[in-house]
Amino acid sequence: MSANRKACAAALVCGWLFYVALMMVHPTRMGGPALGHVTLNDAVHWTALLILPALLYGYIELGRSLDLRRPIVLLAVCTLVASLIAGMGAATMSGLVMADVAEATQEGEFGPETLDALRHITFWINQGFATVHYVLLALGIGLFAWAWPNRAEDRGLKYGGLLLAAGFLVWLASGHWGADVHSVLIVVAASAIWSIMAALAQRSLSDDCLVA
Repeated sequence: MSANRKACAAALVCGWLFYVALMMVHPTRMGGPALGHVTLNDAVHWTALLILPALLYGYIELGRSLDLRRPIVLLAVCTLVASLIAGMGAATMSGLVMADVAEATQEGEFGPETLDALRHITFWINQGFATVHYVLLALGIGLFAWAWPNRAEDRGLKYGGLLLAAGFLVWLASGHWGADVHSVLIVVAASAIWSIMAALAQRSLSDDCLVA
């Protein structure tokens, strides 16, 4: 069965545009502006939980466009599946679990020391999931770029993806990477640009340009 190239483009383009928009309004603390009982924190993280499956579908279709029988393409898809699952874990910790902890704080359900420990644990788990999400995202993009056909018109896409992955790993190894909003926005913007370009470029791929 051949890939649905239009659906791939729609899922990746729309998904990444929404993702970038969410990161631009991502709250730096719990709560934020509210509409009734829905806070900005709720809206951002629940929307992210809806967007990530769409991105997952887009990357699966991208893998089909590049031929999932090729080991490196299948590895890229598997890496991005793991990345997006970790992303859902991070969004769940910030959007659902932390909100419950904040509510328990207001209601005095637990003692101050217990609540402080819960806040720290939830934050640390969120940071762990977020770091795994972005590390695997960069690696997955790098693998897709490596697998991309050597077409003259796609050299920027191919080498740009490899550079993105290598640059992020160097940043991570330097010890200066942190899963804060500003650092994450840089990675999200770079990943979005590459993924949207790949989504548009894959529409013109033909079977004879794929290499084993």
